[in-house]
Amino acid sequence: MPLGSSAGVGAGIDLKDEAQVKDYLDNLGMEYRFGCYHEKNPKSCHMLADYWEGIKKDYAKSYKTYTTNCNDYNYGASCHKAAGYSYFGKGTTRNGDLAFDFFKKGCELGHYASCLNAGLLEMSNPNNPEYIRTQKPNQANGLEFFKKSCEEGASAEACHRYGSAFIRGMKDVCAQDMKKAFDYSLKACELGSMAGCRNVTVMYRKGDGVEKNPEAAKHYADITMEMMDQLKEQEGWKSGGGLEEESFK
Repeated sequence: MPLGSSAGVGAGIDLKDEAQVKDYLDNLGMEYRFGCYHEKNPKSCHMLADYWEGIKKDYAKSYKTYTTNCNDYNYGASCHKAAGYSYFGKGTTRNGDLAFDFFKKGCELGHYASCLNAGLLEMSNPNNPEYIRTQKPNQANGLEFFKKSCEEGASAEACHRYGSAFIRGMKDVCAQDMKKAFDYSLKACELGSMAGCRNVTVMYRKGDGVEKNPEAAKHYADITMEMMDQLKEQEGWKSGGGLEEESFK
């Protein structure tokens, strides 16, 4: 059966016909190459790197293209991808310092998922065997990365992590501030963070950072349980909060 996207890309291609699919993919690669190499279009370069990655499975080429597009054309999404490749050693040698630099640049260019991951690296435990940076983490910087990702990028995870830092405070980084913890946990919850909703539930129940309200506590507890049920239904769900390869896509 001939299939195509709603945008018309690939329309009329019979996905069961291997020859048609091969020709289509080859033409797609040529289109991306032209847009990147001749028109110097950063979006085309990023799509070309995605092509190397997803279609050709040539990770060395995709890494090189992401890196060039980040460094030469300042394309934030490519910086983010280059960071992930560097962190996991995909198509290149594993390098935590370079990964952080790419995340930082992606963040500065307005790719806010990079701000979250830069924050995660800055909040990492240097004594953990999985810590691969040569530079020591800077938790104060990490907190600012979370704040930027939350406020400018509407990242639920970043809002949760930023708010959580103020529940007990962090030595030499931030003092305890339950009002701020509540505000950012509520924002995280509204953006879809189960952990944020859980914190809001507890704070309403105890009256921490907000007026005690049993009815509101039950409301957010119900939301938390609903989210938990949905997550459990998703295949491969994992609890926890470290860096995973999926976060670089």
